[in-house]
Amino acid sequence: MDELQNIENQQGNGVLPCVSHWVSFDFMKLETRPQKYGKYLICRKDGKIHWETWNGSGWAYNHNEIRYWAEIISPCG
Repeated sequence: MDELQNIENQQGNGVLPCVSHWVSFDFMKLETRPQKYGKYLICRKDGKIHWETWNGSGWAYNHNEIRYWAEIISPCG
C-alpha cells in the first residue's frame, strides 16, 4: 500500500489533510515572496483565485493586484 492510500485509510473517508496555507503578499516585503520559481495559487484584490507563475523576482501578472498566494503540494509526492 502506498503512502497516499495509508493517509486516506487513516482518515477513513478518503479526504486528505490540508497541505498548504495562504501567505499574505506585499511586493515590498521580501519575506512575503515565494522562495522559488513555480506555479502558485493566488488570490487577487478583486477576490478572484487562479494559478499564477512566480518567476523568481515577480509574478507574471501585475503584482499590485495579488494579495495572497499558496503553494499546493501534490498528494502523490
